[in-house]
Amino acid sequence: MNVTKDTEKPNRQNAAFMHLMVLHWMMAAFIFLLYATGILLVYPPPAALLDWLIPFLHQSLGILVLMLLIARFFLLLRLIGSRYARRSPKVTAKWLQTTILHGSLYFFMLIAPVSGFFLRNFIGLDTTFFGIPVPFVFAPNERWVTLARSSHVWSSYIFLAFIFLHILAHWKMAWINVKKRFIYRMKTASKKES
Repeated sequence: MNVTKDTEKPNRQNAAFMHLMVLHWMMAAFIFLLYATGILLVYPPPAALLDWLIPFLHQSLGILVLMLLIARFFLLLRLIGSRYARRSPKVTAKWLQTTILHGSLYFFMLIAPVSGFFLRNFIGLDTTFFGIPVPFVFAPNERWVTLARSSHVWSSYIFLAFIFLHILAHWKMAWINVKKRFIYRMKTASKKES
C-alpha cells in the first residue's frame, strides 16, 4: 500500500509541474503579444482597422494574463507546499537569487496589468475582456491619470528587464547542460573507439 502512495505522489507533483510549465509558456506568448500591442498603441500604424483592434487586444490580453497569473500563483503555492512540507528550503546565495528574481517577475507581472486597468478607469475608458465589459473599480479622475500611466509604463519596462534576466539565467543553465551532454557523448564515443 505504501508503494502505490510513494509512486502516486511524484506523478501528481510532475503533473502539477507540467501544468505550471504549460501556463508559463502560454503566459510568455500572451505577454509577448501584450508588449507588441503596447508598442502599437504608442506608435499606431496608419491602418484604420488597427485603431480599434490594438486597444481591444491589449486590454483583453492584459486581463487574460492577470487571470492566468492567479491560476499560476495557486498552482505554484501547491507545488511549493508539497515540496517544502517536510523540510525547509536550503537557503543559499543561488536560492536567494532565484527567489528574488522570480518574486520580482511575479510582482511586476501583477502590477503591469493592474495599473493598465486602473489607467483606463481613471481616463474613463471602458474595459472589455474579448467583448465582455469589465466593471469600473474607480471613477474617472484626471489627477490620477498621470500616476497610473507612469506606473503602467515603468512597471512594464521593469518587468521586461526582469524577463531578460530570467531568459539569461535559463540560457546559461541550458548552455551548461548542452556542454555536459556534448562532453559525455565525446567521452562515450572515444571509449567505443578504443
